[in-house]
Amino acid sequence: MRVVVALVLSLTVMSGACFPNNPRHQTYAKIAEGGAILGGIGLLAVVNTGADCAPKVSGMPDTACEDKAALLGNIGLGLVLAGLIGFIVTVSTSGDDKVATSTTTAPTPPPTPTPEPITPPTEPVAPPAEPATPPAEPATPPAEPATPPANPAPPAP
Repeated sequence: MRVVVALVLSLTVMSGACFPNNPRHQTYAKIAEGGAILGGIGLLAVVNTGADCAPKVSGMPDTACEDKAALLGNIGLGLVLAGLIGFIVTVSTSGDDKVATSTTTAPTPPPTPTPEPITPPTEPVAPPAEPATPPAEPATPPAEPATPPANPAPPAP
C-alpha cells in the first residue's frame, strides 16, 4: 500500500516538476493530476467501508472484507492527495505566463475647444464726466535770444 502511494506521488510530482519551461507538457501533467484526483474521489465513492462487511459466521468479523475496504480507501485517499500535491507543484514550478499580445493604440481625437464662459449682460456704463474746469494749457517754452550769425549775410541791393 505504501509502495503504491509513494509511486503515484513520485510520478505525479516528477511529471510536473520536470517540465518547468514546457507549457505543453505542463498541461499534460495538469490533466494527469486532475485525473488522479477524480480517480481517487471515484474510488472513495464506490468502496464500501468496513462496516458494510457482513460476517459469515456470527460473532466473527470478516477481516478479508475489512482489509480490502481499508486498502482501497487508502489508495483512493492517496490518489487524491498525490493529485493535489502534484498539481500544486506543477503550477508553482511553471514560469509566469507571458502573454505576447500586440497592442495597438487608437489615435486620440483632437481636444474639443472649451467654450468661453457665458457672462450675463450688464447695463452699459456711462463714460466718466468731464471736469468742470478746462485743463491748463501747456506753457510755451521760453524763446531763445537771437544771436547774430558768425558770418553776416550781405545786405540786399
